[in-house]
Amino acid sequence: MYIGIDPDLHDLAIAVWDKGPVRAEVIHVQRRKGVVAQKAVLEMVLAMKECEFFSGRDYDIDLVAVEAQTLQRTGLKQHKRPQDIVTLGNVAGAALGFLTEHRYDVLFPTPEEWKGQIPKNVMQARLYDELGWGYEMVGKEYARPVKIPSSFSNISAGQWKHVGDAILLARWAFQQG
Repeated sequence: MYIGIDPDLHDLAIAVWDKGPVRAEVIHVQRRKGVVAQKAVLEMVLAMKECEFFSGRDYDIDLVAVEAQTLQRTGLKQHKRPQDIVTLGNVAGAALGFLTEHRYDVLFPTPEEWKGQIPKNVMQARLYDELGWGYEMVGKEYARPVKIPSSFSNISAGQWKHVGDAILLARWAFQQG
């Protein structure tokens, strides 16, 4: 089994790949107006600790890929608010901490390593086409599948922004393993 994790302050996505996508879950932390970034990080870390995947249950996992954060991406626009990426790095670090505590083999690739220069929406659209799920574009930001398998029925429309990347990371981990 291969796992992909797309860190986020409010919708951290976890996807499982085993000869294809098996399932996904999202750790959701409610967005609240006026909450400082550090508090949002702590809320996500506490939510991660309660998640079955991070709580210590042993799974038969071959490899996990957690997306690393970078401040500047070659050939692409720089982030509008660089501090947001630094804050997000704290969530990724917490995920790494939980995973290594369980002695899982973990990769920590930057976006450039696992998807190169291909934009998120294009990578996701290609994946959904390959899987026969079809897709619709959500603005220019991400793609969302239109024929969603029942094992993914727990994913809300807006969470596909992160779940798509988690599935791609899980597939990338499979290809590395």
